[in-house]
Amino acid sequence: MKSPCEHCPWRLSNHGKRTPWGFYTKANLTRLWNQIRRGGKGQSCHPTDPSHKDHIEAGAKPGANPQECAGAIILVRREFAAAADETGKINDETLARYKRDRKDGLTRSGLIYWLLSRLQLGGTPFGQDKLPEVNDDEPGVARIGREAEA
Repeated sequence: MKSPCEHCPWRLSNHGKRTPWGFYTKANLTRLWNQIRRGGKGQSCHPTDPSHKDHIEAGAKPGANPQECAGAIILVRREFAAAADETGKINDETLARYKRDRKDGLTRSGLIYWLLSRLQLGGTPFGQDKLPEVNDDEPGVARIGREAEA
């Protein structure tokens, strides 16, 4: 999946929509982002993951093959881009700048998780080889923290 699905909580067009399962509330988006930013857990694409009752209510079919949320991947990739220099490299200086400028960005443990287990070692909770390729410039996908205010 290269783009977030129509049900993606990270799509700006979904923010604030009322649903029985509350995917699009500010509280739920904050909860989801805090899981992502701290590392240790990928986010599944709701319509592909029948392991949660609310996902089934959102359209996940029994026996569906869970996929990673493209919207969440876009957010992580944007955070790594913000932590890199103009050549795409991350070093002590760029990390210090990132941590100073992005108070709501990836935490230290999140940076380590995404960098080591996902980007360098290639493991994912959904059995893929690495972070899936996504359209990083996908229009209408949420920005995090201070980036959202810009």
